[in-house]
Amino acid sequence: MVRKKHPPPKTPFTLTSVAPTTWYRVHPIDPITRDYPPDAYNASGKGNARFSPLRRPDNNEVIPTIYAAQSHRGAIAETVLHDVPFPSSGYLHDLERDRRSSLHLSEVGLPALKLANLTATGLRGPGILPSELFEGNKSDYPRTRKWALWIWENMPAAQGLLWMSKQDTQSLAVMLFGDRISAPIVDRKQSRHVIHYEDLIVELLAEMQATVCPAL
Repeated sequence: MVRKKHPPPKTPFTLTSVAPTTWYRVHPIDPITRDYPPDAYNASGKGNARFSPLRRPDNNEVIPTIYAAQSHRGAIAETVLHDVPFPSSGYLHDLERDRRSSLHLSEVGLPALKLANLTATGLRGPGILPSELFEGNKSDYPRTRKWALWIWENMPAAQGLLWMSKQDTQSLAVMLFGDRISAPIVDRKQSRHVIHYEDLIVELLAEMQATVCPAL
């Protein structure tokens, strides 16, 4: 059973420097309004993610955030395949639902960053098991968001969080605090609907001993 540890940690998290480079994110793009472009932070206060939405304790304003992954497969695994069950052997993924969605995979250029290190090595010093932050389901997200807010409140130099993707540990993932990043996020103008990555989706499912629903 995963322990339900709450902040504060025994010691602050370390800060890791991340060089400017290209990252990948899967996000909706409204086909009519073109809302939610690749370089847009989420400042709506809506949603239920592991580390967002967040609100400032002093004035209740939303802290803008944005997620990205180190690789195409990490971005697909963290979003398109986020809800694949555990164990996943025999699971049938609805590829037609992906086709009907507005999800796109985009390339974004991120500036040099200093991020709170929530990888397996970064969690050892504060005495936190990766499972305590990353193995809970959506009902546990209010607790894990407290960890992200603690970092925002107590580590003013942290521009976001860095961790190993829960869904694909071959890839790193980040969530950035938009109010602490002055350099722009660069849209690489490479957005494509996720169905263009069907082969990658099928490949990842095969690694999980899962597959897609048969065509009707």
